[in-house]
Amino acid sequence: MRFRPLAPLLCALPLLGTAAQADSLDDSGPPQKRPDPVASSEAERGEVPRAPVAEGEREPPGALPPLRDSDTGFSFGSYGRVGAGLDGGGHEGYPVNVVAHGSRLEEAPYLELYFSYTGRLKSGPRWRVVITPAFQGDLFHYSGDFSTQFALRNAYVEADDLGVDGLRLWVGSRMYRGDDVYLLDWWPLDNLNTVGGGAGLRRGRWDAAVQVGLNRLNDGFTYDQVPVPARGLGPPGTALALDRPRAVASFKLTCDLGTPGAPAGGKASIYAEFHGMGDGDRPYVEGSGSQHLPADYGWVAGAQLGGRLSPFTFANLFLRAAGGLAAYGELTAPNSTDASGRTLPARDVQLVLSLNWESRWIGIMGGGYVRQFTDASGGQYNPRDYVEGIGIVRPHLYLNRWFTLAAELSYQGRQYGGFDPLLNRQLVPQVFRASLMPIVNPLGPGTYSRPQIYLLATVSRLNQDARDALFDPTDIRYGAATALYFGIGAEWWFQNLVSL
Repeated sequence: MRFRPLAPLLCALPLLGTAAQADSLDDSGPPQKRPDPVASSEAERGEVPRAPVAEGEREPPGALPPLRDSDTGFSFGSYGRVGAGLDGGGHEGYPVNVVAHGSRLEEAPYLELYFSYTGRLKSGPRWRVVITPAFQGDLFHYSGDFSTQFALRNAYVEADDLGVDGLRLWVGSRMYRGDDVYLLDWWPLDNLNTVGGGAGLRRGRWDAAVQVGLNRLNDGFTYDQVPVPARGLGPPGTALALDRPRAVASFKLTCDLGTPGAPAGGKASIYAEFHGMGDGDRPYVEGSGSQHLPADYGWVAGAQLGGRLSPFTFANLFLRAAGGLAAYGELTAPNSTDASGRTLPARDVQLVLSLNWESRWIGIMGGGYVRQFTDASGGQYNPRDYVEGIGIVRPHLYLNRWFTLAAELSYQGRQYGGFDPLLNRQLVPQVFRASLMPIVNPLGPGTYSRPQIYLLATVSRLNQDARDALFDPTDIRYGAATALYFGIGAEWWFQNLVSL
């Protein structure tokens, strides 16, 4: 398939970059220095969305660096964001993104509470229980609705110091991820939500980790029930018609580069996933009979190269290719298949760059990617195929110890491979965004200094294809080629250990 080039996107590529987050085993003890954003990822050990913090502050929840023998007790932490805003017409403010991973500035409120207990009996193994409830959606004071969206993002047990130097084991439900693109709120290489178990082994510069887990989505493609009439004196009920859990296995190998403890250094990682699902028969929505769904598979292969000149001047480059089931993600059912009912022809290829730079008075965060997605259904002009990308940069000017002025600029675009079935033309939605953010940082300056309180003013310019892709013509937002957002917001992360 041939795509017209996205010239504005390619021109924006020099701006690509972002901040990285390194997940590790535990955060405890006295206040820590800011973690190394490109040190070997310890995502296999702990996992709550976080990022490095200001000098002298504890790492965000889930950061979990290696424990000292004396570090035992309860740990509590939180990640959260909340905000509200209006558009230029007095309506509720809304995000304007035409790519899968756009700017995070107008994201909905989200809260995680991190709880863990770490223990050790004399010189035996060290163990930890981690529980992380999370909430998202409209807040009660905004909607007047007492209901909320609740999820348990982590619930697992892990242990180390098991008699084999560097060995760690875990079992449970967890977020399992590596480094992120902060400005896009996205983990491009390894980001699994798994119920299963895993092991890791660290020797010298090398760290290896494996994971195996299951999920069973209530989506009609993986799991389905049908109503059945009453039998005898019993009431009507349901019968299990489709049950084929997806198994996901992953492997990651990371090598530290440079001298341990030195300001400059880096890392290199390779990563792989395998997805597998058995066959089954899906009942028809209307009428009788069923559709046979054959066994299906997927794969991921990727790599990351990161380097740093100082603790917060760094860059990470990611390359990730996925096929089959894995091209759609572990928590997404494919919306189409090939003629045999499988997703094997699907492909998703991504090239991602992230960077951050800090000085005494200026900090610059950046991020971006180019991605090509090919749907499993095939065809020369398939409207489900697309090429997309975004370049985003956020410079910070530290006015004094507590006040920062930041601006965010981004360009994003997507080009579909076929004609829109309703509009009968090939859509190429594009959006240019510019934001201004006065920020208060109680902990001092830094691109990752949290908590922060900020004002936000965003101007987004949409072409006609972007409006057609995002909104129905009856939507009150459809006619606006320029979208405005004026609001306030806050973001935080912290973690504290209460030693026994």
